[in-house]
Amino acid sequence: MNTNNPSDNPRFVILVAVDDAAVARDVVRVGANFARTIPGSELHVLHVIVDLPSPARVPPAPPGLGVAKTELIEAGRRLLADRGGEARAAFGGRIVTHLAAGPAANEILQFAIDLQADLILVGTHGRTGLKRMLVGSIAESVVRKAACPVLVVRPKDYHAFLPPEIEPPCPDCLRAQRESAGARLWCERHSEHHPRAHQYSEMPAGFGAGSQLLR
Repeated sequence: MNTNNPSDNPRFVILVAVDDAAVARDVVRVGANFARTIPGSELHVLHVIVDLPSPARVPPAPPGLGVAKTELIEAGRRLLADRGGEARAAFGGRIVTHLAAGPAANEILQFAIDLQADLILVGTHGRTGLKRMLVGSIAESVVRKAACPVLVVRPKDYHAFLPPEIEPPCPDCLRAQRESAGARLWCERHSEHHPRAHQYSEMPAGFGAGSQLLR
């Protein structure tokens, strides 16, 4: 009996776009987390050199380039080696790194089509509201034009990124979650005697896991 039938374990292609920003490590980490949990996953880590004048897949030994261009390519390779190593430490499946040059959004979208990507991950370090963070950015262009789901990864910080219309988290609720390892979600005040009171119930294990949240 053939246990390697592709239909039994279809490919799930995750395209992770990285640059030299600190958030790129978060993008790789999140992409690897998805890859570990989805059967048939392969992780493709892409870096686009935006300072080279024309779109191109960068060959292993590009001939006839000036010193500045060669340095850009070598820097791109080092970045991919670093991010690829981080991916390998977190995910034991297939990992492929890609180096390209040209407009970043265009290259990300082209690789997504060429690889038939099932999921694209891009990073952003915007520190304003989501709408302002995305408008005019590489992430915005990829989200708007991609033919598959796109996940925009940003550093987790509920204080720095808090929109003015959203209340800050309740310290007592956070303490309850931390001290109970998530068994309790809300403090006593928010559970019963507060305008924003929450009610929640956990489904029996035989019917699924997690919390059914009713607000």
